[in-house]
Amino acid sequence: SNKCTPAACKSVSFSVDGTKIYTGGSAGDLCAVDAERACTFSVKSDEKRLLWRVEPATEGKYNPLVAIRPFDGSVNLALMATGDDAGGVRVWDQRICGNSTSSKANSYNQKRPQGCVLSWKEHEDYISGLEHSLDGNTLLATSADCRLGVYDLRMPKERTNTSSFRLSDDQEDELLSLKIMKHGKKVVCGTQEGVLAIFSWGTWGDVSDRFPGHPNSIDALLKVDEDTLLTGSSDGLIRVVQIQPDKLLGMIGDDHGGFPIEKLDFNNNRHVIGSLSHSNYIRLWDARVLTEDQDDGNDDDGENNDSGDEERKMPGKLSTKRGPQHESDDEWDDMDDNNQDSEEDDGDSNDDDNDDDDNDDDDSDDSDEKPETINDKRKKRLKTENEKFFEDL
Repeated sequence: SNKCTPAACKSVSFSVDGTKIYTGGSAGDLCAVDAERACTFSVKSDEKRLLWRVEPATEGKYNPLVAIRPFDGSVNLALMATGDDAGGVRVWDQRICGNSTSSKANSYNQKRPQGCVLSWKEHEDYISGLEHSLDGNTLLATSADCRLGVYDLRMPKERTNTSSFRLSDDQEDELLSLKIMKHGKKVVCGTQEGVLAIFSWGTWGDVSDRFPGHPNSIDALLKVDEDTLLTGSSDGLIRVVQIQPDKLLGMIGDDHGGFPIEKLDFNNNRHVIGSLSHSNYIRLWDARVLTEDQDDGNDDDGENNDSGDEERKMPGKLSTKRGPQHESDDEWDDMDDNNQDSEEDDGDSNDDDNDDDDNDDDDSDDSDEKPETINDKRKKRLKTENEKFFEDL
């Protein structure tokens, strides 16, 4: 029966291939909806849009499902992780969700709902973020109890005496968001105090680095590349941040009316960023400002052409030197001229040596200059908070 308890929708996520929409309700139910049918505006209700429902999908009564994280297709398209308001974390196999005829999911624990293959209850507050490792063997969870949870999906606790999870030390600050950076070497967490807490992979006891700078809590994170993040803060600003070396590059959007930003995500071609706040609007931002300029190649060509022009002009300067065509019939006159030229050259060389001595520091400084990175170019295109403030005035 498709009859269900009326409840509010607390979390939403698309499947990796975009064909399904997963929803978590305040009553603890987990649903999968056909995306094409659900996005079709129709007055009549279509029961076929509901693919399957697990009710309840959380442990305990009145325990909302607040976090959904489908696994990437490169790992396992059938797996999905969820977190609830009481600190529970579960992993689901979508192939057997809602299939009442299969007993595979309940072979180890009869208390689990259909489709749940792994379950933990280690956190004391709601789950705020979920991420899996690149190989799909490790699941990370942030919680408002100020701890980071690390779960080994290869070691179910029902089949081994070895602990399959690890909790970090109490960070004394709520962890509200989570992303894996630096090709799996760093884990970045947004906190209530506006600090980015950075863990090194495999060292889960305490953070290895802290990046302050946000005046309010960091409720949402969006990964641009392995070195760059977008942060959504409770002051309604979207900032662009570089991780190690830590830099605040600028900001993209600030038109959220001062409401906290709860969610950030790209569209399928990563040209548009969607932001969700406590207002009644979903705002879209141009993400092409984060990509490299298309005119960079033209600029480089222009620079090369300029250098080519200079090189072509150089022989004109060298032509002022005395050549064989200027030799006279008198050898003694030629020797005198050569001596004068050599003296002038010696004087010029001495002056050049002095100039070189004066410019040693400048040359050393120039040699230490590093090539411009992608984030350096982004910083030039992005506006700072001060620039945006005066622009609004």
